[in-house]
Amino acid sequence: MANEEHENRAVEIGRLIEQQVATKIKYLQELNEALAAHQDRRVYQLLDNQRYAKEIEHREQQPNDQGVMSLVDDLADQLSNYLSVKLIKYLGQAYPFFYYEEYQTGHYRIYFGNWWDRRQFGELDVLNVRFSFDPTEYQKLQKSFELSRENKRFNSDRIAEISRHNDHLQDLIDHQREREERRQQVETQLEDINSRSGLFESSKNKENRQELVDQLQKIEDEEQEARTANKTIKENDQLVLSLSKENTILSYEQKSIVDTFGSFEDFELANRNLYANYLANLAGDRHEEKQVSEDEQ
Repeated sequence: MANEEHENRAVEIGRLIEQQVATKIKYLQELNEALAAHQDRRVYQLLDNQRYAKEIEHREQQPNDQGVMSLVDDLADQLSNYLSVKLIKYLGQAYPFFYYEEYQTGHYRIYFGNWWDRRQFGELDVLNVRFSFDPTEYQKLQKSFELSRENKRFNSDRIAEISRHNDHLQDLIDHQREREERRQQVETQLEDINSRSGLFESSKNKENRQELVDQLQKIEDEEQEARTANKTIKENDQLVLSLSKENTILSYEQKSIVDTFGSFEDFELANRNLYANYLANLAGDRHEEKQVSEDEQ
């Protein structure tokens, strides 16, 4: 009896295996046919049916069959390279200020603009049809839009602070003689107090002495700062130049976004809807027409 039960159980498991293998074969055949027919929209549906159902067909769907979809995990880079052709062509129209560099198969860096000193702005995730922006660079751009409402630029406050520091340093350089004269006066006053101090010094004398000592220390601190002032001013000038260049780059980026989308908020909205917008665009491609018709049945 035990042997018969074991055999029956083995038959049942065998049928399940056959079904699972058939499902895997069917999936791979459908993916292969979509690739051969250049039906990128269908490829995206097969790679993530759950997302496709939600964002394109506007219906809830059962979770993806990871056991099937994982069959092509080792082809991710090659699939990304294949799907990038139409996607980058579309993005060239929708986001004319972005440029892409494939630094290894299926992996693409995003550059903002074609001007000097342009930024590397993140990466393009082809398989998921989304931008993976560099958080630091994105926050700079976002902040620059916020500051523009106050007629400010991204580095305006910092440049103003550095300029004030340079003015202070230049003032120290310009008043070196006056500072030396003040030192001599303070030292003379200190010598006078010391000469009049006895065994039982008054609290008033102690206060005066401490005040003069503090003045000498302040003069010495200023003198120390003045010794390196010229070098610091030059370094600050270079920093201001760098910050001004960054302001210019950010202004180019802002203008590009406004010219294309009207506002930063609309740019963000387009980014969130990129998958749906792109696949809707693919629906009008002649290679996708067959798939569109099948989806509508």
